[in-house]
Amino acid sequence: MTINELIEEVQNALTASCSLPYSPPPAEIERIVKLEMRYLLREYRSLWQDQIYIINKRYYSTPEWKSTRTYQMPECVVGIKKVVENTQGNRVFGINDPDLNFDRLMASDLYLTPLSSDQITYRTIQWSFWDLARSFNLKDINHSFNLNTRRLVITGRTPVESLMVLALVKIPDEDCYEDPIVLKWMIAQGKRSLAKILGAFNYQLLGNITINYQMYKEEGDAELQELKDYIRGSDVADWFVMLN
Repeated sequence: MTINELIEEVQNALTASCSLPYSPPPAEIERIVKLEMRYLLREYRSLWQDQIYIINKRYYSTPEWKSTRTYQMPECVVGIKKVVENTQGNRVFGINDPDLNFDRLMASDLYLTPLSSDQITYRTIQWSFWDLARSFNLKDINHSFNLNTRRLVITGRTPVESLMVLALVKIPDEDCYEDPIVLKWMIAQGKRSLAKILGAFNYQLLGNITINYQMYKEEGDAELQELKDYIRGSDVADWFVMLN
C-alpha cells in the first residue's frame, strides 16, 4: 500500500465512504502519517525485522575509528540486539583452530565410568572448570547505540576479528501501511485532527444544525488508547532473570 492509498483509506473511514462532507485535507493526513510512523517504529515491534551486518576488521586500523570507535549505521536501523566478534566459535584461549573448540574438548573426555561418589565429585569439579574456562572465550562486544544518530559505539575491548552486528531494521513503508494496527492508528489520529479543525470555530449550519466535533475526538481518543494497550500487551518480554 502506498502512502496515497493510505490517505485515501483514512479519508474513506472519516467520511464513511463519502457519506459525510468533512475530512482533513490530504496534506494534513500525510503529515500525520509521517509524524506517527516515527512513534510507531519505536513502539510497535511488528514493524521491525532482524538484519545481519558484517563490519570488516580492516576498519579498526583507520584513524577515524581509533578516534571515535564509532560506526554509522544505515537509516533503517532502529536498534542493535547483539554485537559479536566473528570467531566462528573456534577460538580457545586465543587459538583459532577449527579442530580445537570447547565442544570437542568436552566430548573427548566423556567416557562411561562407575557412578561412585568420588567420580561424581571429580566430574562436577571438572565440568565446573570447563564452564569457567569457557567464559574466557569472549565473543560479545560491549556497545552503545543511539536511535537518533544511528551511531554504534564500541565501548568494550577492541575486537581482533570482524564484527557481526545483529540489528533491528524497519520494514519498508509500503509493508508498514498494510498492517491493520497502523491503519487503525492513522484513522484514530485523523479523527483527532478533524475534531481540532472543526472545533477551531463555533458556528451553525442552516437550520440551526451544529457539528458534533466532540464525537470525533472522543472516538479517536478511545481508539488510540485501545491500540496503545494492545501494543503494550503484545510486547511481552521473551527473557527472564534468575537471581541466587
